[in-house]
Amino acid sequence: MAEAPRYDDSLTIALLRAREAVTAQFRDHVAAGGLTLTQWRVVRALAGGTELDTTTLAHRCVILAPSLTRIIKTLEGRGLIEKVPARDRRQRVVRLTADGEAMFTEMWAVSKTKYAAIEAAFGRAEMHNLVETLNRLRAVLEEDV
Repeated sequence: MAEAPRYDDSLTIALLRAREAVTAQFRDHVAAGGLTLTQWRVVRALAGGTELDTTTLAHRCVILAPSLTRIIKTLEGRGLIEKVPARDRRQRVVRLTADGEAMFTEMWAVSKTKYAAIEAAFGRAEMHNLVETLNRLRAVLEEDV
């Protein structure tokens, strides 16, 4: 039997730890805005007048459909997103309201400074390479599915 890699050298553990370290940088400021990190991903995906159907939105935000349904209800209830008439009646399309756009703009100002601090600590080129590498890894693994 082949020897397993050291636990700390596991790809899945390294990715989980890195994800936690990165999201920890944003958790407090997003919570101060009254959102969860998952809700923030939805707001961010819809920023700038983007209208998305829920299937595309779920995929883009890496959220399961039932969770996205709950998030949409919550954000609609707060007046941050609204449904948009869709060509295909089977689809639900949503966008940010003016209040949602205002919230995004305010919160994004803080997020930008946090991203800049991460980039300054890690290095701009390294950050770019890391994101490219992770996207390439995901694409390769999704091809094999």
